Amino acid sequence: MRTLLSLGGPTKEFTESVITSSLPPERILEQLDRYGIEWYLTEQGDLMIKYWQVGAEDFLPVEHAARIREGRAVPREASELEWLSKHLGDLRVRYGGQWVAVVDNEVVAASGSLADLMQQVRDLDIDRPFVTEIPARPLIWATAYAG
Repeated sequence: MRTLLSLGGPTKEFTESVITSSLPPERILEQLDRYGIEWYLTEQGDLMIKYWQVGAEDFLPVEHAARIREGRAVPREASELEWLSKHLGDLRVRYGGQWVAVVDNEVVAASGSLADLMQQVRDLDIDRPFVTEIPARPLIWATAYAG
């Protein structure tokens, strides 16, 4: 029996599988590094995975997140990721299941489709907004089993 990595919600396409059900968070992060998946752990302990989206909420306790974050490179989008993490509950209520464009810690456009959102961004003449999908429900790191 093998375990497939699942990030909650609709399953993403898998190119490889790894057993994660008994791994501590640090080992899961090592696996992401091994796969070349860029990740960022927010101060709140939420795991963000690039193309920056919420990968898991409450992945680690705050104290534990601080220790793992120490000495890691900080992505240029860190301030947006931190803002998103701190406001995720409110954002989910208002924008759950939608794509959003964020500029200066403010949602400037939202849409159910990425194509429509990008058209709004062009219409607003916004250069390089932070774009992500707001999950409709909390994302918990889970595993799925396949035989």
